[in-house]
Amino acid sequence: MTDTIIMEELSKSFLETIANRQGYFNATSRDYGTDLTIRKANLCPIRRRYLTGGKAIDIQIKAVFQKYVRNYDDPSKTSIKYDLEVKNYNDLIIRANENGAVIPLILAVFIMPDDPDDWLTIDTEQLIIKKCAYYYQVDPSADHSTNQNTIAIEIPKANKIDTDFYTNIFNSLD
Repeated sequence: MTDTIIMEELSKSFLETIANRQGYFNATSRDYGTDLTIRKANLCPIRRRYLTGGKAIDIQIKAVFQKYVRNYDDPSKTSIKYDLEVKNYNDLIIRANENGAVIPLILAVFIMPDDPDDWLTIDTEQLIIKKCAYYYQVDPSADHSTNQNTIAIEIPKANKIDTDFYTNIFNSLD
């Protein structure tokens, strides 16, 4: 496999692992601009079994080398900058403006070390996938980009994906 495909698979595994730890799961069957569809299984007390909940989020993942993300290592900056392909940016805009859409499309930018040997470490005590991911949601009032190739997006460092990410996103859907 190419490095790009390996990066994509590791980033999906990272996001699925966080979801699974919190009781959410990946329900994606086809990729139409969505890499993961995350849902939750809720315990039905009457029937004493789990049922798929009625909320979901779609995630588009971009796995990138750290060298392509600006301000990542700059502690004086409160956001990172990433050049997203225009087609992907416009997909986010289309979904945000879709009449009747109830499933948000979120971009996750997974930042990986520039050296592939540093992506994954395994020993008898731990599994480490480096580095981290940030999420981005477009403002529904944003316009489509007319740029030719990319558009610089700014993602607050506060949008780092951690173990509470899915719970927080799902709670915001209420």
